[in-house]
Amino acid sequence: MSAENDKYVLQSVETALSILDLFMDHEELAAADAAKLLDMNRSKAFRLLVTLENCGYITKTENTKYRLSAKVAALGQIAQSRQELIGLIHPHIANITEITGESTHVSVMKDSIHSAFIDKCVGSRWLTMDIAIGHTQFAHASAGGKAMMAFETDQFINTYLKTVTFQPYTEYSIRDARGLLTELDEVRRKGYAADREQIDIGLTCLAVPITSSGRPIAAISISGPTTRIVSRETEFTEMLKDAKTKIEEALS
Repeated sequence: MSAENDKYVLQSVETALSILDLFMDHEELAAADAAKLLDMNRSKAFRLLVTLENCGYITKTENTKYRLSAKVAALGQIAQSRQELIGLIHPHIANITEITGESTHVSVMKDSIHSAFIDKCVGSRWLTMDIAIGHTQFAHASAGGKAMMAFETDQFINTYLKTVTFQPYTEYSIRDARGLLTELDEVRRKGYAADREQIDIGLTCLAVPITSSGRPIAAISISGPTTRIVSRETEFTEMLKDAKTKIEEALS
């Protein structure tokens, strides 16, 4: 860890993660074991173990020891599958960025209402979009989120509408369920989604969904200043659709 990052570290979180690290070498651990291995008092170790148990990362055994839960394994599988997905998609978005000079991104649904960026290629042109990997937002507020949502089940969409808050970011933001449903119909008709200055004035994003077995698993997008993106919208969407076809063929 760099000295620059030290000031941002939460000691309690770092210690809790240190306990999780212990399970890489130990199948089961009691509070006394964790305390001894990490040179801390037993009470603190016990509280950290209970916290990890409460969050679902470890489970208590019949002999009052702890072991990793299935949630950790699931996270590992998700991480691996996403890395495989990124490995498959990245060359295609890199090619689009190289040709256009605009930024491209890969996003997935993080949960039932948020989309998250998991990969990107930053454009080379002056004034470019550079979103941090891991950044999340309401799915309806991004082109990638809408591209995926348009091909989700009615149950998924209905749950989303009952859960989400339609907070406007600009005068062009989606403000209610009717507005979102109208846009999703347009996505299905055109085959791509657009964020036309709905988050930031001057920024436009175009996206297509990546599907597997008929369900959206990701979205790829191209973003940049509105004047540049809109003037080449047909060209850019054709590039995205071509990449989508190749990616989905590789997934099948």
